[in-house]
Amino acid sequence: MMLHFITMKTMKNIFILMAFVFTITSCKEAITIDIPSGEKKVVVEAEVTTETDSSYVKLTMSADYYSADPYPVIDNANVSVNGIIFNNIGKGIYKAPSPYVGVRGQTYNLNIVYNGNTYTSKALLEPMFRIDSVFQVFKPKAGFLKAGYSINYLGFDDRSKIKYTYFRLGYFDTIVHRDSLSDNKILFNSDQTPIGVEYAFELPFTRFQIGEEAILIFRSIDKNMNDFISAYNTQTSGAPGPFQSPPANLPSNIVGTGVVGYFATYDVVRKRYTVK
Repeated sequence: MMLHFITMKTMKNIFILMAFVFTITSCKEAITIDIPSGEKKVVVEAEVTTETDSSYVKLTMSADYYSADPYPVIDNANVSVNGIIFNNIGKGIYKAPSPYVGVRGQTYNLNIVYNGNTYTSKALLEPMFRIDSVFQVFKPKAGFLKAGYSINYLGFDDRSKIKYTYFRLGYFDTIVHRDSLSDNKILFNSDQTPIGVEYAFELPFTRFQIGEEAILIFRSIDKNMNDFISAYNTQTSGAPGPFQSPPANLPSNIVGTGVVGYFATYDVVRKRYTVK
């Protein structure tokens, strides 16, 4: 999940500008407004996963809201996770020597040293619950959903409550022959699902046709990452406007001065199912 950040000071300037524009709409004289820059922050996007060589740390600097320039990358930091050096491979992305795989149940410590400052974070790689199978159920047309097949999975969870999951649904695009994922970042937890008993769950609002291939991606997350994605979903759920909640810096589990971002640990389970 790639993110870019703007600071609270810059966001405040946006709303001041909007109020000013509303007051001068009847004027014909062109006025140039000098918008001051916001405070620059280090932006961290870091993930350790159970998929081989998918773990990475990405470092950039925040940018002003109205800037059309590329986000400045940080390519001269010292980055390590549990003492293993992550090397810069370009464009501000740091990766561990191959092969690198995250381990379920292990705590990971991120350490970044840049420009004389140290940034740290800690996260437990929670194991995913078990997905035993995926199956289809025919559904007639209902409301805005056309007739087709819903996608269901059989799950089994013997972990102690409450555990959190980040889910993405997609399909294989037969025109461009490429996986296509929905923009929705779906969060759920084990508060309402049974423990130690296999159960069936129907993915809501899904309708597939015969021959279509569904893609299901489950990622275990801790509560810190759950809250981060929830806040991110809220801030990106619609176009900005005077009646929307003012944007704010997202919660962060990175410790340090002048930094925003996240450090996530994922146990990843992927399933593909072709409707028959």
